[in-house]
Amino acid sequence: MHCPSCEKSLDWDWLEDECIEPHEVFECPHCRENLRYEIDEGTYLGAQHVTIEVVDD
Repeated sequence: MHCPSCEKSLDWDWLEDECIEPHEVFECPHCRENLRYEIDEGTYLGAQHVTIEVVDD
């Protein structure tokens, strides 16, 4: 997964270690942009598709 703002890699293990749940706002550890992710299950993209988006407050 990559941050849509800085394009740096976000490790799935890091999200789990920080206990960040889907739809919860968190900061990118690289650029400090507010992000959130969603997991879509059973899409045409595969069994699970994770989308990361920038949160605009």
